[in-house]
Amino acid sequence: MTAEKQTLADALAASLKAIDADYSEEMRELRALFEEARAEAEKDEPNTVKLQALLADANEMARTFATLDPAWQAVQRVARLFGIL
Repeated sequence: MTAEKQTLADALAASLKAIDADYSEEMRELRALFEEARAEAEKDEPNTVKLQALLADANEMARTFATLDPAWQAVQRVARLFGIL
């Protein structure tokens, strides 16, 4: 495995650990994309088109989560205030 592919695989593995630690349920689809991308990056001859598509999808999903997370946190705070959570 080239150093570049190993760096990508390592970064994806670190992202998976972070997701597991903080957002296991909320981000399971993003985790699945990262897991698939990591597996592809670790192959001797990864399919670069597939890898790029997976990373583009993950990027878009991460942007969506980043945009919606503050609103979700606010909903959770209000729900706790009223004893719903």
